[in-house]
Amino acid sequence: MRFHTIVEGGTKIVVPKVLNTKGPGKKGGVFYNPVMEFNRDVSIMVLNALNKKNILDGLAGTGIRGVRIANEVGGNVVINDGNKEAYEIIKRNIKLNNLDNAFAENKNLNTLLSENRYDYIDIDPFGSPAWFIDSAMRAIKKDGVLGVTATDTATLCGVYPETCLRRYSIMPLKTGYAKEIGLRILIGFCVREGAKYDLGFKPLLGHSTEHYFRVYLQAEKGVKKADKCMENIGYVLHDSKTGERKIGKEMDKNYSTAGPLWIGKLFDKKFLNKLEVKNYFGTKKRTTKMLGLWKDEADAPALYYEVNNIAKMMSTSPLPMEKILKLLPYSSRTHFSPTAFKTDAKMEEIKNVFSK
Repeated sequence: MRFHTIVEGGTKIVVPKVLNTKGPGKKGGVFYNPVMEFNRDVSIMVLNALNKKNILDGLAGTGIRGVRIANEVGGNVVINDGNKEAYEIIKRNIKLNNLDNAFAENKNLNTLLSENRYDYIDIDPFGSPAWFIDSAMRAIKKDGVLGVTATDTATLCGVYPETCLRRYSIMPLKTGYAKEIGLRILIGFCVREGAKYDLGFKPLLGHSTEHYFRVYLQAEKGVKKADKCMENIGYVLHDSKTGERKIGKEMDKNYSTAGPLWIGKLFDKKFLNKLEVKNYFGTKKRTTKMLGLWKDEADAPALYYEVNNIAKMMSTSPLPMEKILKLLPYSSRTHFSPTAFKTDAKMEEIKNVFSK
């Protein structure tokens, strides 16, 4: 295998030479994806605000995230990958950065999670995280945080409903706002897994970006916390003819249904206000823009509207976003799509704005 040294954030990393720099790349069984730099920059930003001591990068590949955390945030960082070749690269990257607070492991993640407990656990698989969440619930410490990535977005967005039901025990729904439903399915799955162990979870940040969903969930231990958290488990109800949608605690035979999933907030605004974009981030401009969108969206109602979908439904031209935000009260942009918005307005009011 051929390697080269790159700099990501404030850290030097040895990675396999990857021909396809526009998406995931695998070479010799060791996973490295340059497209995920934004994901990793955000995780550095989150961890700097959390001040966690015992950290696990559970599916590390080259170790790029864990090494960056150890170097740019601090704490004691365990960097694990079950692949022997990846383990050797992780050790090489720890040595390259002269880190005495990073420790390489070469174990099955579920095994490692059964042996130790952590303040922060990062699960970033190639595919679904479903197989690791139960173990993570038993390994997370009080007030600990889970950082979870899912790249099986087609499944979560309703393209493969049987797979979603089998994998997450949740029925998806293919709609014009399927990305938000998919993200809420991921959170809902984690919340329900935690409830089995009397854990509640508060979403600090959840986002849909490119080919993946990403969530940061803070554990709140205790039966009352778990019960309170479960109050935010419900359903998305959708009328395909009118485009009307709503969330509720019960299913309705008059609507297509997704769930049971998370119907609460996707962001903690107080936490978002603690986040700082570092000048050395390779994705500084993008991270700054997205942080602004997350803050704008934090207090918005659930379920976004796609401009093009409404225009198509009404056989009219799409309206400019600036005009929509001006004409609709309590509306905001959303990070899910540059041509989408969130609003308190009912569907009839939205259609009236478009018809005029």
